[in-house]
Amino acid sequence: MFMAATVKKRGVWFVILAGFITLGIYWLYWFYSTSKEIIELNKSGSNPLLWTIGIFVPIVNIYVLYRYSVEAEKMMKAKTGWIVLLLASIVFFPIMQYVVQKELNKYA
Repeated sequence: MFMAATVKKRGVWFVILAGFITLGIYWLYWFYSTSKEIIELNKSGSNPLLWTIGIFVPIVNIYVLYRYSVEAEKMMKAKTGWIVLLLASIVFFPIMQYVVQKELNKYA
C-alpha cells in the first residue's frame, strides 16, 4: 500500500536556536529527521541513518552533505540549489537549515 511522506512542520527560527542552545545535538536530530522526510518525498533509496553517521566521518561527511543538497534540490524543484546548499552547509549550517526547513514546511 502506498504511504504518503509525513513531513513535520517546525519553526525555522526554533530549529536554529535549539541547535545553538543544545550545542548542536538538536541539529543532529534535525538532520536525521529532515533527511528521512526528503528521502521519502523524493522516493529515493537512501538511508537517513547512514547519512547522519556519515556526518562524523572525515571525507564521507562532504559526500553526505553533497547528497543531502542534491536531494533537497529535487524536493525544492530548483536548478542550482545544491550549490547554494552545499556551500551554506560547509560555511554556516544554520543557513542551510533555514532554507531546507522553510521549504519542508510547505509540504507539512
